Amino acid sequence: MDKYNERLVYGKTEPKTYFKLFLVSLLMMASFFAMLTISSFFLFIAVLSIFLLFRVLDWTRLEYEYTLTNGDIQIAKIAAAKKRKEVMTINLSDMKSLENKSSGKVQNDLRRTGNFEIFDFTEQVKGAEYYALYVKTTKNDRIVILDLDENSLEHMKLFMKSKFNAKIIPDKKTELNGETE
Repeated sequence: MDKYNERLVYGKTEPKTYFKLFLVSLLMMASFFAMLTISSFFLFIAVLSIFLLFRVLDWTRLEYEYTLTNGDIQIAKIAAAKKRKEVMTINLSDMKSLENKSSGKVQNDLRRTGNFEIFDFTEQVKGAEYYALYVKTTKNDRIVILDLDENSLEHMKLFMKSKFNAKIIPDKKTELNGETE
């Protein structure tokens, strides 16, 4: 029987999205100015730039979906809960180890950027506990930073066995009026 686990986490908006937003805004302002001074042809460009603006704004509300199936991980990027784009698939056989991001080994490897390709699929909140997955590739090895919950970690521990070096830190529950969320 297949083991399956799914996790959805918020992501931080990428810098290239802000750059695209800037370019589309610039195009929109220039086309409005040109429409008023030169020709009404630029109305078409203004309408097109408004359409592009809304498309780019969708990518500012970013989420990542981790799908774990028998130890394999599929990572997808979801924009505004509408558009889904597969970003990466990691096979269990390519995984070298799973560590806490806060460990000394991972922090040292993150500083040595020439040796690893680093992919961060988290919200990037300071102080939050994330996990670093070392993945072997044909070129530079990769460090993939993930925001895994207890269920996902138990799933990975089941399949990674000796490659699983992370300490499972329970999710912090908040209490409101004596009730836990």
